[in-house]
Amino acid sequence: MTEEAPIIFCHYGNSKYLRYVFSCAELSNPDKKIFLLGDKKNQWLAKKHKNVEHRMFEDYANGAQIETFERVYKLVQGPKQRRNKHWVNFVFKRWFYIQNFISSENLGSFWHFDSDTMILDTLQKHESKYYPYDCTEQCNGSCLNGFITEPSIVSDYLEKINTLFEDAEYMQQQQDEFDLKNQKFVYTEMRAYEEFKKDGLNSTRLNTILDGSTFDDCICQTHGMEMEPLPNGRVIKKVYSADDGIFYCYHEGRKALTRMNTLNLSWVPIGLFNTILAKAQPKQKNSEVQKLEKESMKTLVQHYWRKCPLEATVSYFKKKKTSS
Repeated sequence: MTEEAPIIFCHYGNSKYLRYVFSCAELSNPDKKIFLLGDKKNQWLAKKHKNVEHRMFEDYANGAQIETFERVYKLVQGPKQRRNKHWVNFVFKRWFYIQNFISSENLGSFWHFDSDTMILDTLQKHESKYYPYDCTEQCNGSCLNGFITEPSIVSDYLEKINTLFEDAEYMQQQQDEFDLKNQKFVYTEMRAYEEFKKDGLNSTRLNTILDGSTFDDCICQTHGMEMEPLPNGRVIKKVYSADDGIFYCYHEGRKALTRMNTLNLSWVPIGLFNTILAKAQPKQKNSEVQKLEKESMKTLVQHYWRKCPLEATVSYFKKKKTSS
């Protein structure tokens, strides 16, 4: 069994931000293996990143659990839902790939993040915090993500997913809700995970602040932190950084800077990935003064304007045009 808990990402296609995500993960965790479960379109990434190993989805699309899923899965969504059907299927199926992968590699504990997550700190030093739990969760408590301490949890989760899809009465209840009430909703792995938790899962929220640091659920959601607008008008967490490669947010309830171990960059411009990677490379040693004085640090949006002035300017005027 592999002693060092690796990092696993799952992604189909060749999104522009992936190279920034992997560069940042290698920078912050040079001693960890990073696995990308993907397809032919993103296979080239492993050749550009020495710590990244690419594995094809198709090599892990086998076994009784995934065969059952293929048989029982159905798309359940409201009439105003516009999600890509392939994406909805994939958010379930990726966990079947992961289960077959960790089983074939005889892995114990491992990390899993959404593929738009920038990892900013050494993960190994945080792992002991989560040993008392089977797993951590993100998506405001609605998805399995982060540090999976007990790998058998994944197989149990897959059994629950298949059981839910086999329950015709339960699935009809979901469809009725989406038809009559939440017409923009779609049934995803998140709602299945919420049902799985009811069976007595020993989990904890990854974004709980421990020892002055936290793992971000989504940069576009506040979670008690200060917020600021991007040039395009989207509001994100107000992230501070100096020249030590460390990122902070100011928690308004605790009235303290909180170190960000990760930032989830869903729904933000590609230039923000580039900006974070540039600031993650320390130019000087950590300063305790910088930690305590947010006024001495620039924010991520300020750095973004300097790093990507064209992208920022174009998005700013697009926002002005649509709002006028």
